[in-house]
Amino acid sequence: MLRFNYVYWARHDYRHWYQFGWVPVTVYAMNLPGFLAGRSLLTPLTIYAGQTSDYKELALNIANFPKFLQLAFSTAVLDHYELLKRGLMVLTCLILLAGFWYLRRLDLTPQRFLVVATWSFWTCTMFLPSMHDRYSYFVMVMLALVALLDRRMIGVALVSIGISTVLYLRYLLNADAAIDLWPLAIIQIINYCGFTAGTFLHPQPEYLHSFR
Repeated sequence: MLRFNYVYWARHDYRHWYQFGWVPVTVYAMNLPGFLAGRSLLTPLTIYAGQTSDYKELALNIANFPKFLQLAFSTAVLDHYELLKRGLMVLTCLILLAGFWYLRRLDLTPQRFLVVATWSFWTCTMFLPSMHDRYSYFVMVMLALVALLDRRMIGVALVSIGISTVLYLRYLLNADAAIDLWPLAIIQIINYCGFTAGTFLHPQPEYLHSFR
């Protein structure tokens, strides 16, 4: 929600801000069973911070940049977890701010809004610490929608969904030793970079279908 509030603020477009009010309403409505079971009303806001403290891992079962760091520099990551955790959070914010600042120059059409939404969610799962495979499910759904609108992104979507499927099977089958995350993390980082380039360098090809 805050990411897109920033987009509209940067563009001085205040026509639809009230619609963002549905976000906290929806979040708390979906968590109503947990509140009835005794969870705090602050849990939706604090659960991620608690997760980064509980697991003490830069990444769990996911192919992203923190997992690459964890596998490539395992000893250094263990020794400097808190510093790296905060650094990755700052890095994520800087990437999002840079992307949204660039978008101030572009017409935010419904098509581009979908692509930028996908990019912003993927940026979070790609760079934030303590992510796991379930955080990326929504990104995979969004990538599938983008691929239906933009043929350039079909390969990106197929690779990402394929990796996500492999990761979930790795968890379900307890196949940690059989499936190496190192090459999957590298492929997914390259895939993300390709999607980013397509989002910002060539944001709206002539064959992009219309929502209308």
